[in-house]
Amino acid sequence: MRKTVILFSVLAFLAFSISGCSELKKMIKNADQVQYKTNPNPLEMHADKVPVDVTVTFPPKYFGKKVKLVISPYLKADDGSKEIRFKEQTLQGEKFLDNNPTISYKDGGSFKFSDTIPYEEALRMSDLELRFQIATAKGKSASLVTMKIADGIITTPELVENGMAVDNNGKKVGKIVEKTIPKPATKPSEEVVEIFFPMQKADVKDSELNKKEVGTLMALVAATSADPSKTVKGFKIASYASPDGTQEMNQGLVDSRGKNTISALEKKIKKDKITALDGKTIASTETTPAEDWDGFKKLVEASTISDKELILRVLSMHSDPTKREEEIKKLASVYTELKKEILPLLRRSRIKFEFQGKDRTESELISIAGTSPATISQDEMFFACIKEKAGANQVTLYKKYTETYPTDWKGWNNLGAAHVRANNMSEAKKAFEKVLSINSSNPAAYNNLGVIKLAEGDIDGAWDMFEKAEENGCEAAELGYNMGVILIKRGQYSDAVAKFGTSATFNKALAETLAGENATAVSTLNTMSTSNEAVFYYLKAVTAAKAGTEEDVYENLKVAISKDSTLKAYAAKDLEFRKYFDKSDFKSIVE
Repeated sequence: MRKTVILFSVLAFLAFSISGCSELKKMIKNADQVQYKTNPNPLEMHADKVPVDVTVTFPPKYFGKKVKLVISPYLKADDGSKEIRFKEQTLQGEKFLDNNPTISYKDGGSFKFSDTIPYEEALRMSDLELRFQIATAKGKSASLVTMKIADGIITTPELVENGMAVDNNGKKVGKIVEKTIPKPATKPSEEVVEIFFPMQKADVKDSELNKKEVGTLMALVAATSADPSKTVKGFKIASYASPDGTQEMNQGLVDSRGKNTISALEKKIKKDKITALDGKTIASTETTPAEDWDGFKKLVEASTISDKELILRVLSMHSDPTKREEEIKKLASVYTELKKEILPLLRRSRIKFEFQGKDRTESELISIAGTSPATISQDEMFFACIKEKAGANQVTLYKKYTETYPTDWKGWNNLGAAHVRANNMSEAKKAFEKVLSINSSNPAAYNNLGVIKLAEGDIDGAWDMFEKAEENGCEAAELGYNMGVILIKRGQYSDAVAKFGTSATFNKALAETLAGENATAVSTLNTMSTSNEAVFYYLKAVTAAKAGTEEDVYENLKVAISKDSTLKAYAAKDLEFRKYFDKSDFKSIVE
């Protein structure tokens, strides 16, 4: 098992003489007095890069005045398969004639250097080494070989990829913004027919009850009342009088016409043997004005009678019904036309039959959407698409929806989401682009295209899309989550925590522990409680290691490895657990 304490290698001379060079001899002899500090230690990977910050401190009366020291930092894989060289650093004594940082012989001094290299998986278990070459101005030189100063590399940020699977039902993708609607209430249907009355009469004429329109209505009433899948809501009767005659007389006509219509309707139901409704009180009257001036105005506006603009001007000038009637009657020739073409149409009862289909279940709506979509409403079909859980079937349903309602962006957006779940990113991209062709500022589409770019590895392109979603007013939690994922990938952990918001997710917990908020991360993971994904328990083990709760480390590692055996080898090389490398309980889990 790997040791994590810093070890010094054997000091060695090059295979040539340095006799007579006391400065070199002294520096080699006292090399163990030089101090090294590496930040961080162990090294860490952030944004796919490994930064290193080293401070080398030389004691007083150590650094030769006429000596040059070349420091070559290397990161070397434990198995020797790979090594990467950082930038070479050169120091000199006070009397060495060159243009390098100078270290005082009398006082000693410190030298700092920083560098960054790309992360490579082969270097996950590695040593940071400093290799020294010392020389005099006269050409005498020697090497100090393999001074290990730090371990490498902690790679906890790379858990973000598997974290998306924890947070998105096993899919390593960002979060899609989908449009959802509640289950649509079954809307009542209605059928309307009107019957008319002679001037100043309220009796229902047989000719009106026997006309074709009423017959069609009663056939519908009979069929609906006999259909167990439908519910009869009843009849609503609205009766009217034309605005001629006194208000008191017209109010009496309205009342009588309403009552007589209900009575005639009940007799008609009995005569037509609609037994399901016979004898039941299923009709009611609606409140209507004594004189139907609104109906009068609409009929005049739609008519071709002469001087209709003059009539409409009278209506606009006078609000009193009596005054209106007086002024219109003064227009003798016009009033004759009104009596013939307009006023008879206002003496009526409006019979509205209301019924409702039964409330369909989710499974019934899904079935109908797949076989007879024209028989359900747009909202019902969209709801059925949402509730279809079988991936291929859902894609098929959404395709039918977009064929039926091609200008509704919701269908294309959710079709794209279904394609994402089916891991068909090219088709998903086409669907989201179709949304933008319908609505160029649609924030959901920008978010979702950002998810596609994120899946393609285009981090900058994904961020641009997420910013466009934000600029176009997207306030969905999914957008904040997606931006948080990118901020983790960029090493901006505190900013990522802020973007994740209040919802407890794996990647929020990951960002919290990377930002130094380990206790908060533990709380977030505990809020989530459980997961089917092994990496969830792996992060719990990491946070337990940071908190120093050893038993929790072992317990969560066992669960993680039971769900994914590949984590055994991963954990064995994870420097998050370096304190436990030599402990038998840890070894029994990872070996």
